[in-house]
Amino acid sequence: DMRYPPAKTFEGMVLWSGNTQGPEAVPGGYQVRLTANGKSYTEKLVVDKDPRIDTVTVADLAEQFSLALKVCDDLTQSNEIVILIRELKRQMDDRIKSNSDAALKTALDSFREKLSAIEEDVYQVRNRSGQDPLNFPIKLNNKIAALGSSIEHGDGKPTAASYEVFKLLKDRLAGQQTALDTLLKTDLPKVNKSLTDRSLKELVPTKTETKPPTPAPAPAG
Repeated sequence: DMRYPPAKTFEGMVLWSGNTQGPEAVPGGYQVRLTANGKSYTEKLVVDKDPRIDTVTVADLAEQFSLALKVCDDLTQSNEIVILIRELKRQMDDRIKSNSDAALKTALDSFREKLSAIEEDVYQVRNRSGQDPLNFPIKLNNKIAALGSSIEHGDGKPTAASYEVFKLLKDRLAGQQTALDTLLKTDLPKVNKSLTDRSLKELVPTKTETKPPTPAPAPAG
């Protein structure tokens, strides 16, 4: 489909008026490579600009691609925040099954609550179906995805408004990333000590999940 790799996703993710697809390649020279039975074959190809859009230059499309790629990267980053938080929660559920100590439960619940505050700002956790965004407001990752769709709607350089919204969302994402990084630096060691004191495994931050999102229709109008 001449598109770059999509953003990382997680199981059950619902987006409204946005998607995770990577940006479309800029017109120009490329190579296609086929590898089979231990041999590789390479052939040159050229992606041409749609001849019907004579008011748009390749430079315009390159600028569109550049911003769309940055937005796709930010969508991956926002989704990785959710993936990491949910993995930590899963590990906490696993640890508490092995030890029902009240003090340990209190420590884990406090950490979970702080993680949830970040998660719920990044993603609308009440979404279960493609219609749920009609009832619950979209959150940060959905706004980033919707911006990406807007930038790639049609062929042409991004608008000034697209750059302004991109900066606003990127600043907000940076704030949530900083909040998570700080939490992992200050609270996670204390939680892990509570676990190791009880001969339980430490929590290990990981963010590897990639699942297709649940599709949702675009708003009418």
